[in-house]
Amino acid sequence: MVQQTVNERYGKCLLELSGNNAIIVMDDADIQLAVRSVLFAAVGTAGQRCTTCRRLLLRESIYQRVLEQLLVVYKQVKIGDPLEKDTLLGPLHTRASRENFEKGIEIIKSQACIVNCTQAFLA
Repeated sequence: MVQQTVNERYGKCLLELSGNNAIIVMDDADIQLAVRSVLFAAVGTAGQRCTTCRRLLLRESIYQRVLEQLLVVYKQVKIGDPLEKDTLLGPLHTRASRENFEKGIEIIKSQACIVNCTQAFLA
């Protein structure tokens, strides 16, 4: 309904439809560019924007290369006092935020295991 109304006046419409933004990386992608984009989209805004990357969808043929490069760039992320110039990611501001973050990491780890186990069975 909103889109129809905006179209009637030849306008452009961008709706916030909750998040869970995904980055899809195909096998012909520039892997280095994709990895830098993933890092910025996931960390650059510290998860504080609706545009923060929440899911990464990879072609199986490039999964390992992307994973290896992501590990390299994530190790370079400086976590600390957000007021310092070189800090990219600051601390969580409440105990509940920290607990939610830790729960999220555990979910991610369990999903990664499922993906890896599934790949092993399919190989």
